[in-house]
Amino acid sequence: MNKLFDLRFVIGLFFLVTGLLLVLYYIVKGTALDGKVNLYCGILFVVFGSSFLLSVKRKSGGS
Repeated sequence: MNKLFDLRFVIGLFFLVTGLLLVLYYIVKGTALDGKVNLYCGILFVVFGSSFLLSVKRKSGGS
């Protein structure tokens, strides 16, 4: 429950889920009019969200 009070965890989780949804949407729909924007943004969001979640894990000592 304490992780929910840490803003880094919430932001990281948001970007991770959003990025995974964008990548999944790109895989399902393929290349439409938007090209590979969903794929690139999805990968960027996953990396950004993962870095936030890793910073929470490092700060809390890994537990």
